Amino acid sequence: MTQIVDAPQFEDTAVIIDKAVQVELSADGDPRAFVWDRFEHTVIGQPQAVFTRTRWWEHSGTPTRIDTELWRLDAAKGGEDQHRYDLRHDADGTWVLALDWG
Repeated sequence: MTQIVDAPQFEDTAVIIDKAVQVELSADGDPRAFVWDRFEHTVIGQPQAVFTRTRWWEHSGTPTRIDTELWRLDAAKGGEDQHRYDLRHDADGTWVLALDWG
């Protein structure tokens, strides 16, 4: 039996950023802060790791990576209001600020 629950309420649309950022990790490997556009954004609360599966079977060749590591987190720079962001950790080790949910 499938259970349907209410999704958290976010803005209807996210702003696509898709920019490489520097990320500071905790001892557990969770993002603690990231630098975007020269400003440090401090993570507030517990970030949530999500792994998305790529459609590897739709492309020719052998996949180099099947799952994509994505972190949804709330963060703020300085005394500004917090935003919800999606950080992506690419296979080459690069961190990318993927989305700003507002």
